[in-house]
Amino acid sequence: VAGGEDCLWYVDRNGSWHPGFDCEFFTFCCGTCHQRYCCRDPLRLLTERQQRHCLAFSPKTIAGIASAVVLFIAIVTTIVCCFMCSCCYLYQRRQHLRTPLQGAEL
Repeated sequence: VAGGEDCLWYVDRNGSWHPGFDCEFFTFCCGTCHQRYCCRDPLRLLTERQQRHCLAFSPKTIAGIASAVVLFIAIVTTIVCCFMCSCCYLYQRRQHLRTPLQGAEL
């Protein structure tokens, strides 16, 4: 690596957002998922791939995805139940619309 690596944006432990920044030539992006800085030690290098991994699997990201999936399942389940439960308005309306058509065929 020749240096001049970019530090991508990140969120620190307090939840504060920090914009990305460029490191000078012969310096590298170093640090952790929650704190980034430029340094000259290639052993401390935080590659862009590692930085993206921090963003993709942060606890807030996982919680957001899980919440969206649970909400989607709840909405689909509610709609399906409303069409199948006899006490629900959508079921009664569907049955009401079906009844005249069935009577006309007989």
